[in-house]
Amino acid sequence: MFSGKDVPAVGVSIGIERVFAIMEAQARARAAESGNAIRATETQVLVASIGNGMQIKRMELCSKLWSAGIKAEFGFKPNPKMGDQLGYALEQGIPYMVLFGDDELQNGVVKVKDMAAKTEETVAVDQLVDQLQQLLAA
Repeated sequence: MFSGKDVPAVGVSIGIERVFAIMEAQARARAAESGNAIRATETQVLVASIGNGMQIKRMELCSKLWSAGIKAEFGFKPNPKMGDQLGYALEQGIPYMVLFGDDELQNGVVKVKDMAAKTEETVAVDQLVDQLQQLLAA
């Protein structure tokens, strides 16, 4: 076309936007039938903290979870508010939260919150990976 020569060609268009719209509608219907929300993320655990100056500890715990193959994330803010972290977990449909503050760190424990069951249990930091793997396997 632009070279000035006739070049034989064949083209097909299937309307990719329409295909994606149909796939999304089917996914929403399946989610409505099962009672589950459509999740935009595969994150299984949100590592959250209470108090200031905990970003490094959140990173350390996430690194430990990543090494074990657990899909985890943490907030990028140095001093996030608990309400924001909880709201994010609920909005994204993240099934578990690992929570800690100064008291928990001093005692070598964290709290694991099951977002669906709305329960919370205290777990030793060295048992965290095993506990989460059991919860995620169930």
